Formats: sequence, structure tokens, C-alpha cells
Amino acid sequence: MAEDLQALIDRLQREAVEDGQRKARAIVEQAEARAATLLREAEAEAKRVLEQAEHDAKAFTERSQVALEQAGRDLLITVSQSIEHVLAGLVRESLEQQLQPDLLAEMLVKMAHAYSSRSGRERRMAVLLGPEDLDALVRYYTQRLHEKLPQGVDLRLDNSVVKGFRVALVDEHVEHDFTIDAIADALTHHLRPHLAEILPRVAPQVSEAAAPVAATSSEASAGPS
Repeated sequence: MAEDLQALIDRLQREAVEDGQRKARAIVEQAEARAATLLREAEAEAKRVLEQAEHDAKAFTERSQVALEQAGRDLLITVSQSIEHVLAGLVRESLEQQLQPDLLAEMLVKMAHAYSSRSGRERRMAVLLGPEDLDALVRYYTQRLHEKLPQGVDLRLDNSVVKGFRVALVDEHVEHDFTIDAIADALTHHLRPHLAEILPRVAPQVSEAAAPVAATSSEASAGPS
């Protein structure tokens, strides 16, 4: 009887141990499966974050490139406008020196000759001048102009004319503008395409010259602490 009881106890202990081992293995297997799932999820999330970071970096680089290109274009436009303003000032200054009464008179004489030679019909020419040039031309050149247009030349005061003149064929109601403003605008307009060709060629040289300076400045700021 005692032997049967001991066998029963041994069997129960053995079964309890085996059941505990089964449960322990199940717990371990579940833990391993959960760990593998978490690892896969972590790897997938890391990959997604990395891809998003690469996408964001690419988009940022593209936006930065566009912004830099736009800034470069804006700079060229600003520089072009500034140079054009300086150029217009130089053209006007040169014209102020050149458009003296003797030159204006020679221009008018040639124009009078050109108008009179267009046909046999005589024409009357009206010339609008500023105060200073009008006085000089009245004193010195009226006769020469009259010789070219026998029907007459009217020299008239126009306070809006600073330098140069406007000339009109009275019979044909045609007017030509040779004031300093009109000539300066025409010359500046003529020179503008040449300026537009020069700036793009100069811009890369300016960028290349500026690059070493920027690099040196960056290296200096990152020097030994």
C-alpha cells in the first residue's frame, strides 16, 4: 500500500514538472514570437523613417536649389538694373556735354537739307528748343536754316525741352523727337541687349571668385577651439 502511494506521488510530481516545463516553453515561445514581431515592426518603422528622411532631404535640397537660383536671378536683375541706371546716367551726362548749340545747328541743317530734297515741294519746319539753345541758334544759325528751307524755319521756345530739340514738318503734321531724354532712351535701349549678354558671362566668374572666400571664412569659423 505504501509503495502504491509513493508511486502515485512520484507520478504526480513528474506530471507537475512536465506541465510546468510545457508552460515555460510556451511562455518562452510566445515571448520569442512577440520579440520577433516587435523587431520586424521596429525595422519597418526605421526603414520608413529613413525613407521619409531621405525624401525630405531631397525635397529640401531641391527647394534650396530653386531658392538659390531665384536669388541668383534676383541678384542679376538688381545688378542689371543698377548698371543700367548708371549707364543711363553716363549716356545722359555725355549727351549734355555733346549737345551744344553748334552740334544742334549742324543736325538741323542736315535735317533741313534732307526734308527739302525729298521732293520739289517746299516745306516749313518748326523747331522746338530750350531757352539757352534757342537764343544761341537764333543768333547764329537762323540764316543757314533758312537757306535750306526757303519757305521758312520757325524756332520756338519749349520749356519742357532741357537739351536737344523737337522738329516738326508743319505741312505734314510730322514730329521727330531729338531731345536729350529721347536720345538717351534710344541709346540706353540700344545698349541694353549688350548688357544682357555680358552679365550672364560675368556671373559665373563672380560665383567662382566668391566661393574660395566663403570656404576660407567657413574654415576660419571652424578652427581649433
